[in-house]
Amino acid sequence: MRKTLILILGLLLVLTSLSSSQVKTIKMWAMGEEAKNLGIMAEKFEKETGIKVEVQALPWTAAFSKILTGIAGRQLPDMAMMGTTWMAPFSAMGAFEELNKYMSKSNIVKPDKFFPASWETVVYGGNIYGIPWYVDVRVMYYRTDMLKEVGYDKAPATWDELYDAIKKLSQKYGVGKCGLGLSPTEAANFLPFVWQNGGDIIDRNKNILVKNPEFIEALEFYSRFYRENLVAKGGANVFVDFESGLLPVFFSGPWMISMIKEQVPKITGKWAIALMPKKKSRTSFVGGSNWVIFTTSKNKDSAWKFIEFMSRPENQLEWYKILRSLPAVKETWKNKELSEDPFTKVFGEQLSDAKSTPIIPEWDKIETALGRRVEEVCLGKKDVKETVELLYEDLRKILKK
Repeated sequence: MRKTLILILGLLLVLTSLSSSQVKTIKMWAMGEEAKNLGIMAEKFEKETGIKVEVQALPWTAAFSKILTGIAGRQLPDMAMMGTTWMAPFSAMGAFEELNKYMSKSNIVKPDKFFPASWETVVYGGNIYGIPWYVDVRVMYYRTDMLKEVGYDKAPATWDELYDAIKKLSQKYGVGKCGLGLSPTEAANFLPFVWQNGGDIIDRNKNILVKNPEFIEALEFYSRFYRENLVAKGGANVFVDFESGLLPVFFSGPWMISMIKEQVPKITGKWAIALMPKKKSRTSFVGGSNWVIFTTSKNKDSAWKFIEFMSRPENQLEWYKILRSLPAVKETWKNKELSEDPFTKVFGEQLSDAKSTPIIPEWDKIETALGRRVEEVCLGKKDVKETVELLYEDLRKILKK
């Protein structure tokens, strides 16, 4: 009897060990508010698949160096959320698993299910190294009440109207006391004007385009607001400046909606958002976050299952409800919660005319050079012609042309 009991106990221990070993766990790095809220989706995924997800939160400020250190020491999780502008440098290092073979067998993840501009951010060297998770795109935020005072019942729709509206506001409220919200150093703020004029900084073959008339005209238009003192010169708090009227028009992403509602409720009903102003197009900057699987992962199949799970329209919608992150999957936008929301539907329309910055390893250096040169023009240190020549040389050295 005793021997039988021992055999039964031994068998139970073996079965328990086998059962626990079959429970797979995906380790993931995530940043910001996303990391704080991913547990909700991870729990749902585990109930559906039996696969656990362990999320380690990283601060955005330290994430890039943390990933670099992880690559060097081969100490990486199975997968991570990845900023769109980080895709190229880490893809070039061979850090990300190619996902072409997974996609070929998937009915959920297909390029045509995503916004084209967002999909461009996951392609490097002709291969797919990530899958879009959520997107952000810049639109125009404006004070409806203030623009109405200078004859605009709707948002300025063109470059000429934008300049005219800001000029009239400046004349009404005082030069330097009211102006457009621009950044001389932020590429995502300046480049849309270049794209709207049909230009770019480089092409797909890395040919430098800054001497083209489209780029020059955009730089002249952009810097004109600085030369004529039509740029808002407020403090560090965009919400206070938007409320006071110092900053009646600026460009930003979807995260600003809830923040404005919460932080400056006094102007509720006195502001709205609109598409970017048009020259040849209304093109805006698209960013967001992608999913990647690291080449060192031993749980690639499970990580891919999580990516598919998060790419399903119903889960994209659920994530939107949690954090108001804009879905990367187009089908999700058919839901009334997005299509009938007066703010969200503007972002959806803008996503049909959006563009990402070049997906190349040198982009970080190019962005720094661009910001430095645009700032020199905006601050009056150099004229447009000289700046374009200097920027061309900067890019030639960076791209080794």
